[in-house]
Amino acid sequence: MTTAVQPRWEAPEVVDPPSTQGLRNAYRRLCDVTGMRTAGWIALLGGILSLVLGIVFGWLEFTVVGVLAIVTVLICLLFTIGRPKLEVWVQLTDRSVVVGERASGQLHVRNASARRHWGSRLDLPVGEGAASFSLPGLRPGEVISDGFRIPTDRRGLVTVGPAHSVQGDPFSLTGRESRWTDELELYVHPRTVALPGRQTGFVHDLEGHASTHLTSSDMNFHALRPYVAGDDRRHVHWRSTARTGKLMVRQFEESRMSRVAVSLDTGRAAYLDEDEFELGISVAASVAVQTLLSDSPLTLLTSRDTLASVTPTRTLDEMSVVEQSTRGGISDLVHSTIRRAPGSSVVFVITGSSSSLATLRRACSRFDVDARVVGIRIDEGTELRVRAAGNVTVMQLGDLEDLPRAMRKAME
Repeated sequence: MTTAVQPRWEAPEVVDPPSTQGLRNAYRRLCDVTGMRTAGWIALLGGILSLVLGIVFGWLEFTVVGVLAIVTVLICLLFTIGRPKLEVWVQLTDRSVVVGERASGQLHVRNASARRHWGSRLDLPVGEGAASFSLPGLRPGEVISDGFRIPTDRRGLVTVGPAHSVQGDPFSLTGRESRWTDELELYVHPRTVALPGRQTGFVHDLEGHASTHLTSSDMNFHALRPYVAGDDRRHVHWRSTARTGKLMVRQFEESRMSRVAVSLDTGRAAYLDEDEFELGISVAASVAVQTLLSDSPLTLLTSRDTLASVTPTRTLDEMSVVEQSTRGGISDLVHSTIRRAPGSSVVFVITGSSSSLATLRRACSRFDVDARVVGIRIDEGTELRVRAAGNVTVMQLGDLEDLPRAMRKAME
């Protein structure tokens, strides 16, 4: 006699409920396909509900309202049929400007259809705002252009575009959006001033500083030695060769370029207000640009990040998007600079007015004694003060225009 085997019970698979983001994306795709807006869906569902109530209960008024709502939505959908054939492109006068300078662009539209374009509206996002253009009727192949202003009152990155148009009804129940261009970027650079260069002691010397490593070709002469195969004959010292009777060549000490580190405190608590922080940005950008123009290796740091500093333009682009952060403080900044930029021979530490000159001096004294350290305290509107002690110089700066004079004093 065999016993029937009972099937083992298995728990049903758990099905995750649809996420809110998934439902939102599905609804957006449905609107794109049908051309309906939220107001249109409300009008359509309200019309269907009124029509059903009117038919079920015999209410003539609800029936009329339902029919009118449904017919209105269907008529509005006719406005979304078809798509204009346009060629649209945007031109900016500059890729980057200094904060406060005038910046503008041009929107060009061409009717690429073989039929007349009867007019529409184009919207172009410009930063946090938008520019709206009313297109007139265009003959086939006709091109029109219109200009627009770009706000540059604040440092940052301004995104222009994409240009888009919306086909829809006057009641905004339906609408179909067409995208015509890609996004363009305009960097609004901080203000900078020209600073004294190497000839006034901005870095140690013209060729860098000599090291203990010897090389066959450099600027710092070390000694003479006998010629060996492979030596450059341009370095043969003919007078010593004639005196000793064998070829003698010059030997040099290897020179190393002075490495500069510019470190900016971006902590929100370090600055009194936004204007003081912007002055700190301008000071750091001015020092960084002068360093790159002097062909010295540069490390550009903030409290959080290490910024790209390959060219002056790239550096100013990076400085355009630096924002204040919760993390900051002069002590953490100095510790981070020592760790992230070892071997720097010139160090600039920039912070706000929350730190006193004495606190700034104590923090900067943590650097190696071989490094030239300049601490800059930003205090907008105050008089310039420069104090030096050993390898550390601290200054109080209240105006960007005082920075060249302060640098000359600091490097004396």
